[in-house]
Amino acid sequence: MPAVEFVRNTLLDTHSPACWWKHPVQAGKVVLGAAENALLSGADRLIRSGGSECPVCGWKGTRFRNFLSADEVIRHCICPVCGSFDRHRQLVLGVRQELQASPGRTPGVLVGFSLSSAMRFLLEHEGLSRCFRTDYALEDRRFLPDFLGDLRRAPLADDTVEWVFCSHVLEHVPELDICVDEILRILRPGGLAWVQVPFEPGLAHSRSIRIDPYRAHAHAWQFAPDFGNLIQRDGWEVTEVIAGGELPAEQLRRFAINPLERYWVCRKKV
Repeated sequence: MPAVEFVRNTLLDTHSPACWWKHPVQAGKVVLGAAENALLSGADRLIRSGGSECPVCGWKGTRFRNFLSADEVIRHCICPVCGSFDRHRQLVLGVRQELQASPGRTPGVLVGFSLSSAMRFLLEHEGLSRCFRTDYALEDRRFLPDFLGDLRRAPLADDTVEWVFCSHVLEHVPELDICVDEILRILRPGGLAWVQVPFEPGLAHSRSIRIDPYRAHAHAWQFAPDFGNLIQRDGWEVTEVIAGGELPAEQLRRFAINPLERYWVCRKKV
């Protein structure tokens, strides 16, 4: 998003949680986060190799950049070259591990629901087939999909997709069960669904919430660690992969991956 548009929508919009005269504390966090990003860019030009590295594109530098939105500021999580978040870096490492476990066999048909163009680029550079991206609408031209489709009624035939990527999508849709059933339906026997959702800190049980149109995230769900139970189905096996339990501490630090970051691999039964 251009800087002027970001300032207008974040700091100057009266509905924004970071409106500078209504919510000065949050506005200050956004401004400080932006200033640090600018300083880090200058530091990277002076220091050729720092203590951070992106396992996706190979970037090396002082630190990853801050994610900035009206709702929150997440420090040191975005790669300045490929734009990957820590969840993307964790997922790509998992994809590599899956490919190494089955040498010579790669999935033929991949579909990503609301998959960013950057993430599609990353996956295709792992030696995978082209990952087709589908989305609900064409509102954001940055994420132009290959075809339009509502996850509640996926425009794909039964048993046709080998891998499905559904990262940070399900929290936006009130009809969670319908979406999960649709993913299971379109997967081929033996196929995989890679699922990621955000967690609400301190929440014991997942719950549906009213969508706030003025929030950048527009969530319909707040998910807790019981999310894996919500997507359990007789037709597939669900495995939770937590970064802190899979990756060495040195990699977590160097790749800037939150130890609590996680994804679920759902393998459809044959």
